[in-house]
Amino acid sequence: MNRKILLRALAGYIPAILAGVAVAFVFGIAAGVLCGIPVKRVVFMYVLPIMGGGNGAGAIPLSQMWEQITGGSAKEYYSVAIPILTMANIIAVFCGALLNKLGQARPELTGNGELMRDSAFVASTKTEKQPLTANDIFNGLFLTAVFYTLSRIIAIKLLPKIGGVIIHQYAYMILLVAVANGLGIIPEFMREGAKRMQKAFTDHCIWILLAGVGVAYTDLGELVSVITPVNFFVAAVIVLGALIGPFLFAYIVGFFPIEAAISAGLCMADRGGSGDIMVLGAAKRMNLMPYSQISSRLGGGIILVIGSILFGMFAKVS
Repeated sequence: MNRKILLRALAGYIPAILAGVAVAFVFGIAAGVLCGIPVKRVVFMYVLPIMGGGNGAGAIPLSQMWEQITGGSAKEYYSVAIPILTMANIIAVFCGALLNKLGQARPELTGNGELMRDSAFVASTKTEKQPLTANDIFNGLFLTAVFYTLSRIIAIKLLPKIGGVIIHQYAYMILLVAVANGLGIIPEFMREGAKRMQKAFTDHCIWILLAGVGVAYTDLGELVSVITPVNFFVAAVIVLGALIGPFLFAYIVGFFPIEAAISAGLCMADRGGSGDIMVLGAAKRMNLMPYSQISSRLGGGIILVIGSILFGMFAKVS
């Protein structure tokens, strides 16, 4: 993502995301206790998947972490997590539409699509796109391979555990990329190449990936059994917590509350990139897309780190 947006995110937007995560945890645990669900199960099977940045960047790596760290089944974890996340995505879209209505009724709460009061900042980060070339794809692939390899070396050889807690290589990878991008280490042409490669794969391979994941990981019987009024209630309360945290925190960092709630809250609780489009479309705030990407990517990376730590500390699978 754009380096300027990333740096601004570290100053104010990431704390807004963390506010949403914190309130989502509190609300989720409270809802679970009210419904008789153990606290660990609510955190592991509800809060983490919902707040994890979507499917490919959240539910799937979380299921792999679950298997690696606890010895449980990745397929079983995913079969529970993905329907919970799907319910949360629907609720988030509905909440986006309601926040749009709130903005119409209370115009002082919204920037009509602008998160920060300095609207010129976002405009200054936009650059003119050039046609995709083979070099762009190669640069993006090379950069991806470098960070993947580094994160794997750190996770397996150098720092497999921190304080006795296993940190997954995906968490290391996202943190490494964020730090390198924020420090300006990565050349512009390589960052653009990575962005172009990601878009190319998304445009041409997304249906293959979705079909593969659906066939390989989704147990339809488990999916039907998970969709219950209790699960829907708990998921709705978690999404509400994700919304309320950034809404209130916006007053501290100078954001518009409705835009903060949509981008830093609801876009953390949806199904990643596709969910972001649905939420922003329902809220009629598509120009918040750069921030929704921060939520889905960096925010999702934060949840992977949190999940890795919590699995190592509290999960016990016989």
